[in-house]
Amino acid sequence: MRLIGLGWALAFFAAAAVAQDAGLEASFHDLIVEQQSDGQTWLTLRFVSPRIGPEDGELGYEEVAGDLDRLCDLHGMTAVEESGGADQVYITLMDRVIERGVYDPEATMYIGAYKPTADGCVWQ
Repeated sequence: MRLIGLGWALAFFAAAAVAQDAGLEASFHDLIVEQQSDGQTWLTLRFVSPRIGPEDGELGYEEVAGDLDRLCDLHGMTAVEESGGADQVYITLMDRVIERGVYDPEATMYIGAYKPTADGCVWQ
């Protein structure tokens, strides 16, 4: 696993706040490239949106599922092209920055898994 340090990733995503259908604004956090033991390449794009969660007034998974799809189609597919290809794309939406692999019982995190195709991201 490695955090991608390419300039294009920072330039493309760093300042981006992405408004989605549910009224969601998501800020890009990081892009992680993982080489799997079977030779596949997985990209994980992580975004932060403090408005998600299970409480009243917060956006639940059902409300933002389409937004995860759009984040993949817009940003995931660009990352696939710019990185030279990937077999799987994961879009992670979290309510706060969480270090990769660290458990935070107070955090909310929604994850969408996609197969990149010529027509865009296909939910898995």
